[in-house]
Amino acid sequence: MRVSRIGLALVGALLAVGCDKDDGPFLAPEVPLAYTRFINAIPDTGSVDFRFVDVLEYSPFTVMAAYRSFTPYQGTATGARHLKVFTNPGGSNNQIPHVTGVLIDETPTFEAGKYYTLVAVGYARTTGTPRVKLQVYEDPIPDPGSQVAFRVVNLATGLSSLDVSLTSTSTDAIPATPNVADNLAYLASSAYLTRAPGAAWFRVQESTAAAEIVTGNGRQAPVGAAGDPLNNLTTIGGSGQAGSVVTAWIFPRTVAGSTAPSVTTPSIIFTVDKHPR
Repeated sequence: MRVSRIGLALVGALLAVGCDKDDGPFLAPEVPLAYTRFINAIPDTGSVDFRFVDVLEYSPFTVMAAYRSFTPYQGTATGARHLKVFTNPGGSNNQIPHVTGVLIDETPTFEAGKYYTLVAVGYARTTGTPRVKLQVYEDPIPDPGSQVAFRVVNLATGLSSLDVSLTSTSTDAIPATPNVADNLAYLASSAYLTRAPGAAWFRVQESTAAAEIVTGNGRQAPVGAAGDPLNNLTTIGGSGQAGSVVTAWIFPRTVAGSTAPSVTTPSIIFTVDKHPR
């Protein structure tokens, strides 16, 4: 009987201690993060992997990123980060991916709250110049309000001076003075241009010639789509949606005979950097 009373007393004491220390739900600590995304702009090799190799937490990666492909922004631990880019053509019939070599080994630095685009650019083959490297862009994404913000980045090896204008249709006259970028150098980024929502065609010329070097429907920015709150659909950013921010990335043609996909003319890939709220 005495033993039972002692046991009950101990259980009661433990319950009391448990109640005393129950301060409510425990939330994960907020970690200051940067936001990064990856782009493969190497025109003479196949798919690549981007991997941070220093720490596991908040280290986004992408596997078998094809030429001209990109990822969304992802939370990334701040400070100096060790990043490697590997070639990765995939296994037999592309069923078993495997890594074959290191193309880039660099340590970029990121600050909390900032957005970055990490681009693998240049030629991987020893006969090509400029040589492959990591180009880091800090993306100062603006708030365009009731308009749409556009910028353009020149990733096209061999095209060191570009003029870029925006028109409402593909057949509008190209402005005599470029209204987006004038003499845009290789790897340079233009400032953001704000414009009323609507169709947006990017007209790209070499600064020394009048002919457009990007042709077809690939010149038109994505229009996006309006949201539908009743059906729980958010707005998809694009040139037709107020509050959107869009970047046009100009890529070079690929090297014939290489493992890169066949892209025979310069081209544009668009990223929606910010969707309307």
